[in-house]
Amino acid sequence: MSHMPAAPQSRRDLWIPAGFVLFFVALAGLQLWFVLLANRTFTGLVTDPRPAGLAHGTAPATDWSARLTFTPTGPLAGTLEVTLADRGGRPLVAEQLFATAERTTRFPQLVPILLHPRGAGRFAADLQLPLAGPWAVRLTLTQQGATTERVETVEVMP
Repeated sequence: MSHMPAAPQSRRDLWIPAGFVLFFVALAGLQLWFVLLANRTFTGLVTDPRPAGLAHGTAPATDWSARLTFTPTGPLAGTLEVTLADRGGRPLVAEQLFATAERTTRFPQLVPILLHPRGAGRFAADLQLPLAGPWAVRLTLTQQGATTERVETVEVMP
């Protein structure tokens, strides 16, 4: 008895590889949509959730201003001069004044600054910083029991 070849049947199992392909195409489309959504809605990196000019538990201060001058004295070094003035522009005598230099990089830098009084409302400090670029100097002033902050930026050249 000879065996007769069967008639070619339609391939009903082709939906299985097509299902795999469609699943991964849909997954790639979903990931692309997430990436586009993330790029459109990203507003930047926030490292300090407090509004600028506020210290913990205090109100914003509009009664004083700070002017910073950074004079380079060498590579990554210089003299920081701070001038404090009250609302009327008169020199401000601080009860306590603390300062830090902050630089946000992959490894954030935080350098305390020791300010020395140079006269009424004037302070100075010699700085040696580890990196060039923009440094945010945070001034924390305590006066009559109220603590307020100011953040100013200075540019340090290599």
